[in-house]
Amino acid sequence: MNLSEKKITMLVDYRKYFYMSVRHKDASMNLESIQDYFSDKGWQLQIKKFTDIDLRTDNYRDRLILYQSSEDRDLFYKNYIEDVLLALELQGAVLIPKFHYFRAHHNKVFMEMLRDISPLTEIQNIQSKSYGTFEEFQNDSPDISVQKVLKPSEGCGSSGVKLLSGAESIKRHARKVSRSIHMLDALKNIVKSMVWHPYVKRSNHRKKFLLQNYVADLKNDYKILVYGEKYYVLFRQNRENDFRASGSGLFRYEEDLPEGLLDYANRVFNSFSVPYISLDVGFDGSHYYLIEFQFVSFGTYTLEKSPFYFRKTVDAWQTVKANTDLEKEFVTSVVSYLSPSDNTFQS
Repeated sequence: MNLSEKKITMLVDYRKYFYMSVRHKDASMNLESIQDYFSDKGWQLQIKKFTDIDLRTDNYRDRLILYQSSEDRDLFYKNYIEDVLLALELQGAVLIPKFHYFRAHHNKVFMEMLRDISPLTEIQNIQSKSYGTFEEFQNDSPDISVQKVLKPSEGCGSSGVKLLSGAESIKRHARKVSRSIHMLDALKNIVKSMVWHPYVKRSNHRKKFLLQNYVADLKNDYKILVYGEKYYVLFRQNRENDFRASGSGLFRYEEDLPEGLLDYANRVFNSFSVPYISLDVGFDGSHYYLIEFQFVSFGTYTLEKSPFYFRKTVDAWQTVKANTDLEKEFVTSVVSYLSPSDNTFQS
């Protein structure tokens, strides 16, 4: 990776959007502002669309690539982005962040695998078992005598996430969330099973999902966005008669945080090699639980609406009251990630 040239290529989507902002409905981050902030730091930013990448005529070896994911329904466009990014990485490009962090976006199964291989054991008090089909779940005979959290691999805002009790309820919802039936294929399955012996039917439930242990006594969680040295924290109350806080709309900013929360977030952030991260953290009064985490294309409400942020000093965490510029913090975190000694723009 050649940092001396200070050149970065940023990939935007077919709408010429890069990530998102909540400044107005369905807004992109401001590309001109991003370009200007990189220029102020001495970096040259080239903006390209994913379709501009021509791997035959251009060699991206050692070139820095900033990219995004997609929130499109059924993730068709995300699948295309994945092809482009993986080809770039195979050619030797340096993706920011690395490809496996992109893979975890809208993919809770892989996100949980990143948790399982993490050297930070304190994030592993959430335990998951993933399945590619309902039949795998049945054959595995997991312990479903206690409450379990069932999650589809795709989705955001706790969509499809269920807290379930009892074997029959868990089986029923696992079957429902994994359903992938195609009527013609199902009919072929029936015919083949009648004609061919032996014949094992293909699954009609091939949407991957996972089961997690349920952590009781979590009345809320904390959405924490980390951009370089700055930590933005949003308190999220659980929905009424619900165990979920994501998507509840019951949000507020608090300066008085549970002891150790920011240190925990700091350790989690440092355990991954990324310029920014989104963390959902629960606290039961004794232990912290990393419920979910994302590295690309996460929501920026927590940063953009926050009247302050937290920053770690030598002795303690400092609360800094300031208006936040999303594009500036984005650029600062990327540059700090590439050149840790460069902390200009900090306020």
